[in-house]
Amino acid sequence: MLIHENFKAKLLNILKFGINPFKKFVSTGNIKEELGLIKSRKPLLKNIIDTIENNKNCILPIIGEIGTGKTYLYWVIKNRMYYYNTIYLSLDEIYKRFFYTIYSEFIEVIGLEPLRNIVNQLVNEWGALERRFGFFHVSDVEEIKQNALRMINNKFESDEKVALQDVITGITTHQLDSYKKIDAERWLLGEIMNIKELTHLNMMHDLTKNRNAYLMLKMLIENSKLGTILFIDDFESIVKSYSTQDEKEEVFDPSWLYGKDDSPDEILSQKLLRRILKLQKINGLRLIVTLRSNNNLDEIKKRISKIDEVIISDIRDPIYLSDFIESDIYEFYTKNMKNFLETSNFTKIPDTVFEDYFPINEKVLKNVFNLSKGNPREILKMLIRIFNDIIFSNQNLSDILEKYENSQ
Repeated sequence: MLIHENFKAKLLNILKFGINPFKKFVSTGNIKEELGLIKSRKPLLKNIIDTIENNKNCILPIIGEIGTGKTYLYWVIKNRMYYYNTIYLSLDEIYKRFFYTIYSEFIEVIGLEPLRNIVNQLVNEWGALERRFGFFHVSDVEEIKQNALRMINNKFESDEKVALQDVITGITTHQLDSYKKIDAERWLLGEIMNIKELTHLNMMHDLTKNRNAYLMLKMLIENSKLGTILFIDDFESIVKSYSTQDEKEEVFDPSWLYGKDDSPDEILSQKLLRRILKLQKINGLRLIVTLRSNNNLDEIKKRISKIDEVIISDIRDPIYLSDFIESDIYEFYTKNMKNFLETSNFTKIPDTVFEDYFPINEKVLKNVFNLSKGNPREILKMLIRIFNDIIFSNQNLSDILEKYENSQ
């Protein structure tokens, strides 16, 4: 094993390659984050898990200021609750093709084989395993489709009947028509199809049609062996773009153009909220939504009550994501440095190597905590800045540390 001083020298050499141990942290649901949860937040995670497991359908608000780690929490939940299909969604990016976007994310999460298993299970329930004369499987696609309609027709709204025909056709064709199986699988995977391809499958629309995507999503989630969590980030974006009426009148009153009716932005907001609430009709789907304040949650509750007061009862008490306490920064730093070295194939790490928090020190970390006021994002920004200086500056390490020990 390397002695302590040699280890420090090797670590500094690795850093000089220009790799910052803290640059990999991102506030996005697209890049996987493996680092675990700090100790002070483990009770919060337990609270989330208990709420999810004790409620088959619910809306769970997570409230935290900017930079407290709401998006990072998504990866912690996804890694810990691996027995759920967990989907990330940002409302800022999903105003068009709402259900199609969610469906595409769901398919990416579950994978092809589980998709095939679910549609196979559905067709079997619709009668594909019935036998005639005790020997042969029923292979009449039209008969199976009619069975399906009789069995599930009452679960859907009257305006969804055309889309339901497409969904049943896609599922039965995939399982029972070997000549069209590949094209039907493309449809199930959400590929965009032209009129000729849809006509070949005897369908009206592909899954870019919101009703089709919603019904397929409902079918798959309700028949999946795993539960499903939809993590909606920046949920307050539904209301945050609107000023108060007084503020509008100071600069611009939309009623000058649109009369006293709702403005286009307001109509778009209501449409998006209605679609989100429609997800509550899918059995087994739990929604986790992140917000910045109780005021935003109260405003959203008011909007929901105007659409469907019943859904208010599905909203659980909010869970609050607070800033770090001082002990958290030391644990966060140590965990991340160890993770950085392990992913850099640095296998011989002395047990005592981070007792002094090398290459920085306890005094620097304490100062970072005080200056950032415990905000995780600000802590991260400052650590990135410090390590950039260590990596790229020509100053001695002691001079760099002295600067950050005394910075204000």
